[in-house]
Amino acid sequence: MNRFLPTFLSLLWLAAASLLQGQTFISDVTPSSAATGASALTVDITMGGMPQPPPADRMPTSVTIGELAGTNFSRDNRNHVAATFDIPADMALGDYDVTVVFTTPMGELQIIAEAAFSVTSEDAPPVITEQPQSAKVPVGRAITFRCQVSSTSAVTYQWYHRNVVLEGAISASLTIDPVEGLNGGPYYCVATNEFGTAETNTAFLEVFSDAYLPVYAIVDTNQTRTYDDVDSIAQPVIGEPFIGQDGQYTGNVPFYWPSDDGLTVYDNITRLTWTQTTDTNGDGEIDINDKMTLQEAQAYVDELNAETYGGFDDWRLPSIKEIYSLMDFSGVDASGMSQQNVRPFIDTNFFAFGYGDVDNGERVIDAQYVSTTQYVSTVFGNQQAVFGLNLADGRIKGYPLNLDFYVLAVRGGMGYGVNQFVDNGDGTITDRATGLMWQQADNGEAMGWGEALDYAFDLEHAGYRDWRLPNAKELQSILDYTRSPDTTSSPAIDPLFTLTAITNEAGQIDYPWLWTSTTHLNTAESPAAHAVYFCFGRGMGYFNDEWLDVHGAGAQRSDPKSGVLADYPYAPDGYYNGNAGQGDAIRIDNFVLCVRGGARPPFADADEDELPDWYEYDYTGAATSMEPGGDDDGDLFTNLQEFRAGTFPDDAQSFIKTIGITNEDGSVTFRWASSLDKFYRVYESTDLEEFTPVTDPILGAPPVNEITLVPDTLPTFYRVQVSPPPSAGGPGE
Repeated sequence: MNRFLPTFLSLLWLAAASLLQGQTFISDVTPSSAATGASALTVDITMGGMPQPPPADRMPTSVTIGELAGTNFSRDNRNHVAATFDIPADMALGDYDVTVVFTTPMGELQIIAEAAFSVTSEDAPPVITEQPQSAKVPVGRAITFRCQVSSTSAVTYQWYHRNVVLEGAISASLTIDPVEGLNGGPYYCVATNEFGTAETNTAFLEVFSDAYLPVYAIVDTNQTRTYDDVDSIAQPVIGEPFIGQDGQYTGNVPFYWPSDDGLTVYDNITRLTWTQTTDTNGDGEIDINDKMTLQEAQAYVDELNAETYGGFDDWRLPSIKEIYSLMDFSGVDASGMSQQNVRPFIDTNFFAFGYGDVDNGERVIDAQYVSTTQYVSTVFGNQQAVFGLNLADGRIKGYPLNLDFYVLAVRGGMGYGVNQFVDNGDGTITDRATGLMWQQADNGEAMGWGEALDYAFDLEHAGYRDWRLPNAKELQSILDYTRSPDTTSSPAIDPLFTLTAITNEAGQIDYPWLWTSTTHLNTAESPAAHAVYFCFGRGMGYFNDEWLDVHGAGAQRSDPKSGVLADYPYAPDGYYNGNAGQGDAIRIDNFVLCVRGGARPPFADADEDELPDWYEYDYTGAATSMEPGGDDDGDLFTNLQEFRAGTFPDDAQSFIKTIGITNEDGSVTFRWASSLDKFYRVYESTDLEEFTPVTDPILGAPPVNEITLVPDTLPTFYRVQVSPPPSAGGPGE
């Protein structure tokens, strides 16, 4: 009987492949066309559906366009393949199938996109092969946009800014040096040959000035892909599940400058300067010999100051909020105890990184970085702890004080991590330090990750519809590490907020874990099955046959996005991860606290009316229902004019105006409602007739910007104006 088993399995696989034909699919091919004769063309292919493609470490057997074979295969994750093609000069014109073939233990898997790639003639218009990329740049620096094309005849280029021709910008690249506030906005390029034209995507340039950055500027998580509860997916659109997640919003994109001597790295967003490496003994290796206890690390920083390391003598150990600013959620968790297919949770283009020293008995994930933030309670029943950030597995926890850590020292950025909360009196809290507005109370019930995204995206609260689930770094920003259930009988958050009391697995009165919109990637068969949460109550685990606070209030962990608790080990009264050393509690359903402002949603515009879909949805509940020329609030300004100015199209009183003003010690401080991607300039006058500018363009830090000025003469009047004013006019003052 056994000799027939292999044949039976082969037939079973073929039957399954037949039934699933077309369900694993190619969703995107970039570029989707090229002219005959094109060489060294890199084609990126996005795959999705079920069954999932093989893991990211498995390269395809072949990638073909029709019968043309590609070379130089690469994969940056499970759903993406890149290959290089040379398009023969004599290849027949037309549309070709794109096919990716994998050899699996069950047989051959073919993933096909029919007629997905077009081969055009030499007398065809150019094909864009590299699009210009959006960027965020400080005043005084340089930026270069690039447009690469495939063309068999000579190409001319013309760049546009805000839909206006840029005189002299006629090269494949556009460099702006130095950048000024007025350079902000959309750019695109039109490439032309003798047979036609091709237009690039729009790239957005954000320009900011250090003088007007928020005190506590949160760096984006750098998660740019989107996920369901299994793996990566195409960007969800309005009405689809999993909309509103981290990868769909763009915040302060990470932006580092290494020093010329290679010793330090400056973060342009946080204005913190870091030591570049954890090789503290300088032997050229990052290993167990570089690690230190908290006490040893403090002595090491004293040594750096004594030698004026990197030219500075004010180094210190970072707080947990400061070190978390370096967290990069394009990382892949190394908890599988292997370095294969993992990626650190820090940008290794700028920072030297080492995993745990396995040659000396450590685990791969032993890459804990020390902070000065000590847990105000204890872990494991009675152990004092300090919060550390693990950049190998992408988590925060309270570690016993006798643990050895990797060490990065920091300087500058004073005030980073310090909140300035204001109760708005309408069920919302604004943090003036970050510019973010928060729900004052959580949603009151636990729910799965997909439900949490839907709840946040559909929330109407305090007159706003643009609420969202915060990303990991945004949610961490409002943690109060001086508070805990054991020491203050409260959650680890400012008392202005209200979090629902719960009973935890040990039967204690406690406070919930809160979901973020950030996916926590790993190397499992379902790499996107977990999402990041923060413990605003105890970080529970089942350890030594007892439910204990094993991670601390303020810890960051990850929970399954979906599933059933019965699939996990049970101990009265809760479920836990049997594979985790501390038996992390598994809850699956967690609570929600929503945020608004601070990040830019997608610019998708299905009806091409210049009003982004999400903007229309926020004000009307539908993605394509707002008329750009309409005046929904009857204030004599069109909806499109209001969008350009950053005012509200459903509120006739939403001119740019001060919403709070104080005057003391000869200075005046005022605040105005602001919008992301808008720039504002403050003008003053003594006669209300002639106004002169008193600030450079100021980047909007929604929901509110604030500035303090000292008038030279009295009386002095001020006004705020969008800068530069929208070309179509509107309520700019």
